Amino acid sequence: MNKPKGSTFVKHLPSWVQTIIGEESVDSTFSFLFIVLLVLAFKSSVLDANNIPSGSMIPTLKIGDFLFVNKMRYSLRVPFTEKELLRYDDPKRGDIVTFVPPAGALREPGESREGWFPKRFVKRVIGIPGDRIRITPKPLIRDGKQIYYGAIEYMEKGSQEFQPYEFQEVDPGSLLYDLDDPGAVENYVFQEKKPGFGHYVIEGPHIEKGTDCYKPTGCLIPENYYMMQGDNRPNSFDSRDWGFVPREDVLGKALMIYFSINWKDHVCQYKSGKDLADLGQSDAPRYEGDELESKCKDTGYYNSIPKMHSSYLDRDQMGWLKSTIFYRIPRMEIRWSRIGTILE
Repeated sequence: MNKPKGSTFVKHLPSWVQTIIGEESVDSTFSFLFIVLLVLAFKSSVLDANNIPSGSMIPTLKIGDFLFVNKMRYSLRVPFTEKELLRYDDPKRGDIVTFVPPAGALREPGESREGWFPKRFVKRVIGIPGDRIRITPKPLIRDGKQIYYGAIEYMEKGSQEFQPYEFQEVDPGSLLYDLDDPGAVENYVFQEKKPGFGHYVIEGPHIEKGTDCYKPTGCLIPENYYMMQGDNRPNSFDSRDWGFVPREDVLGKALMIYFSINWKDHVCQYKSGKDLADLGQSDAPRYEGDELESKCKDTGYYNSIPKMHSSYLDRDQMGWLKSTIFYRIPRMEIRWSRIGTILE
């Protein structure tokens, strides 16, 4: 039987190196690296995976969601870069997209638009090039208090009339039972209609941003730019704050939630997500004493409250790994019902 030929590269190595590592070992290593290279190329230009760290897109996307992003939906890009080779489509009104944030949108130390770990945003497109967008806060009375719905209207390029995104308040049911954002449950859920589909948004107190979009004439979106907004309107840092996004910075369209974990980093003190959603922050039952320590010792909430005995003060700083192993994993819940959700 003929012996399989080894790697040509290996045969050019010194004999003592060949003896130590062996031809098959090097061949396997190169095969593995080649597969890793293909996977990374696929991820960078075809189908990316993102996680959701903030509540700006609640209830459509929740903190702890993991989603696939179709990076070929609008453009073909060079692998390992975000440079466009071919553009064959553009985002539509209502699309959930990932994009490179404008420089003015980066607020945290260490955040960058470039580098090994660049910051990327996920928001919904509410205006496309040539649109004139007008946002009108409409006062509503709910549970004896006044809230505002930021009604959005758009005037297409060449038109003389504004068209509304129609909306209606809905019963959230269990939609807010598994949030890791206690502030969101204090607001109200509406359904807003985009061309061809509807989606949920959250509205609450009136928060007017420094943009012309709130004026009676609205704001005009320049050619090749898009207006982005989060579905959690009172708690979204978006185009109302930092302006429009150029087309070349739109990277892909959110496709599907493939996994979802509620780490309860921000709601660990509450005994039940259902009670939190139904009763609100002030009335929902909370853990106390040792139970609170076991649930929340790694969080900012626990660190901010007065401690009653010295054992609470005996804390160390072993970092993220210790927090995850001893606190986050024991209290987490997997949101099984969200897995496989197709995003609109």
